Amino acid sequence: MPLIDTSGDTRTRDTTGGVIESRHLRRSVGQFVTGVTVVTYESDGRPRGVTVNSFTSVSVDPPLILVSIARTARAAAGLRGAPLVVNVLAADQHDLARHFAGQSVNGLQIPWSGHHHPPRLRGAVAWIECRPYAEVDAGDHILFLSRVTAHRTLGREPLLFQTGEFRRVGDQVGTHPAMKAGLAAWLLVSQAQMLAEDGVPTHQPITDPVSRRSKDT
Repeated sequence: MPLIDTSGDTRTRDTTGGVIESRHLRRSVGQFVTGVTVVTYESDGRPRGVTVNSFTSVSVDPPLILVSIARTARAAAGLRGAPLVVNVLAADQHDLARHFAGQSVNGLQIPWSGHHHPPRLRGAVAWIECRPYAEVDAGDHILFLSRVTAHRTLGREPLLFQTGEFRRVGDQVGTHPAMKAGLAAWLLVSQAQMLAEDGVPTHQPITDPVSRRSKDT
């Protein structure tokens, strides 16, 4: 969803009869550190964008991502049935995040990248181009599921967001080898979990998915 607004004090009631205060819920949810993206799309022949930190990868096969947009946001209408690009912002792009969240930033030049369709931004950590896949009603938000058609990673430092503030990546926590596991190790763990769910004992040898893929090509 667009960057969390910690103001306001509206209340909702949960199914057990307790009162859930939006202000307190936002404070709790805001403890979770996220990256910051600008989701760009085209509307009426013009490039548009909205700052979003509720973004996640959903599936590898097929390659799907999800962004959550408030129903009241202009982007909720503009993204319906539209291709989009998720631009993962770099640490020095916080002005872009503010601009596309509706805040005025004097003198800001939007770094649109050429004549790409859908439009995307220059200087991001990564961009992920997608076409529409599905839309899901979710309370006061709409979940846009999109299928990845192209992507690129540029290897810059990402911009972070937590408790209503922009932040940078700090020191790495922990030195145990298990905390430095790479993607291949994570895939092995995921494969073991899938095997267990399929009823295959996890003590059986697991093929390294990276090695297996290289042999199959």
